[in-house]
Amino acid sequence: MGAKSGSVGEQSLNLILMAGHAENFRKIDEGRKIAKRTNQKEYEIYASQGELREIIPAVERTRKDNQEVSDMGENAVIMKNLFYGIQAQSLVALDIKIGKSTASRAQLLESGEKSRAGAFFKEVKMKLYDSYTKSSTRGWRFIPVNDGNRAKVGRNSEIFLRKQLDRINVDKDPVLRSIICQLDLIKKKMEQSQKTFIASSILIVIDLQHPEDVRAKLIDLAHPIDVNNKLFQKYKENFNEGINALIAFFKSCAAE
Repeated sequence: MGAKSGSVGEQSLNLILMAGHAENFRKIDEGRKIAKRTNQKEYEIYASQGELREIIPAVERTRKDNQEVSDMGENAVIMKNLFYGIQAQSLVALDIKIGKSTASRAQLLESGEKSRAGAFFKEVKMKLYDSYTKSSTRGWRFIPVNDGNRAKVGRNSEIFLRKQLDRINVDKDPVLRSIICQLDLIKKKMEQSQKTFIASSILIVIDLQHPEDVRAKLIDLAHPIDVNNKLFQKYKENFNEGINALIAFFKSCAAE
């Protein structure tokens, strides 16, 4: 039987978590894989993962290899569905935006993503949002799985994240240690990388039936900055501060 495909809907394990909006995703191969519509920069990163291979979702094929997603544009990629095989009631999916600043007018203008007015508006909007959700001081914010009240959840990220972790009904220490270890790997690889990212996220996936198999991956790679860009050092520090703060949070949970 041929592989099935379909648009990712609200009930499809909330695939909005895989970085972006639901209309940018499609389940294929009976849900084993996810097709994602990306921009050119993100497509290039997924197509030639290099030093980031261990810390980002595995890409198995690109649009050029699969006609099922040819209508998604030239920059579609196909990646492993990290949620595949997990029952909805057993899924704990933590989408955590990294950094005190999650938008740069200069980067948006350089990349051609926005007009001058559009870049200004987005930077102002995100500065206000970063401030309201406290990510401008915390260094990260939690994004709700159901795409509900993001502002409220983001502002109270520690409370809502702990509530999700409390769903683990076995000894949490091994799970937390595994998360910390994987976050440390992401931190190490990003410290060594010739790229950094604005508004990237960490996606942590826990199957409550098998919590020992927890996985943490770096996602939201649409706004990369290369090492030779004048913005690189600023946003590398922005990422480092954010992931260090997130690691410290999980360490505090493990110590409780």
